Order: sequence, then structure tokens, then C-alpha cells
Amino acid sequence: MIEKKSKRQKKSDRILHGSQSKDAILCDYALAPVDRMAIEMDKKWGTDVLPELVSVSMSQKYGSAVAKMNAAVEAGDPEECKKRAEVVVRGMQAMDAEAERTGAQRASTDVWEVEVNGKVYGIMRDGRSWRTIKEQRPELELLTMREVALAYQFWQESKIEEFEQAAKKSFPGAEVVNITGKTFDDPIPF
Repeated sequence: MIEKKSKRQKKSDRILHGSQSKDAILCDYALAPVDRMAIEMDKKWGTDVLPELVSVSMSQKYGSAVAKMNAAVEAGDPEECKKRAEVVVRGMQAMDAEAERTGAQRASTDVWEVEVNGKVYGIMRDGRSWRTIKEQRPELELLTMREVALAYQFWQESKIEEFEQAAKKSFPGAEVVNITGKTFDDPIPF
């Protein structure tokens, strides 16, 4: 929901940031409700999806509010941070209400599970639901559809794929059930 240049560490952490000013700490705590609301909206609609579900005008207003909040954080102004954080929270609440009112579809938490050599992988229908899916199924190693497609593309460009096709041609209905050993990209020396 909120663009971040880099992970901002809370200034109240005395071990990592023991010499931070009162203003920096106040700014960090002003952002806590924003963080909580962003996590709730990401769980409900998918990570960073909510601004896509509302009107362009509302999404732009929200973007403006986030930019002003970020500027207040950079300036280290606790009162302005508080004021801007409250506006951002109200903006998320308004976007949530509009998305509900227009019948926007929530992010899918559908996962296809595949067991390979004793390890279970979860292929997510909608990768932007990873947070909710991970909470529901922490034992799964999650993959997006794009990651699966990229792995398959790599497979197709490898020598192993040539061997698979030759085996399937010789044995119709054959299926790869396991791969062991190293890749076969070494040139044959004769």
C-alpha cells in the first residue's frame, strides 16, 4: 500500500537506534495505525491491490495523502506525521468502503498443492494473497504462477527437456516423476 524506499527501522528500538530524537520516535509511532490498516487491507484484498479497485480519483487522492505523509516522516515533524497518518488511514477506510460498495472481488487464496520428493509446494492462483495464504498454510513453500512458468521455460531450454521429449515419443503416456543428478549441458567430448 505504501511505497517504501527501504525498510525503515523503528527509532524506538534502543539497541539499533539508541540515539534517536523524541521527534523521530513520535513519527514512528504515528505510523503504527497506518501499518496495521495496510496489513488488514492487504489480507482482505491482496497485497497492494486496494488502490486498483477504486476510482482513479480516489486512488490519486490516496496517493497524494501517502506522499504528504512520507514527506512529513522525512521532515521529522511529529504533528504533521500524526495528521497525515490519520488522513492515510481514513483514505484506506474510504477505499475499502468503495471496493465493498462496488462489489470488488477479494484476492483469491486458492492454492494448488504439489508434493515432490516429500516436500509440498503451494502454487498460488493470486500471488498477491501470499500473506493470507502463508498464515493459513505456513508449511507450504509458496510459488506464484509466474515462477512456475519461468521454471518451465528454463526446463524447456535445457537438455533435460530434449531427453523428456524423446522418452515421451518412445513411450506414449510417459510422465517425468523424478530428476536426479546434474544437468546435461556438458558437451560430449567425441
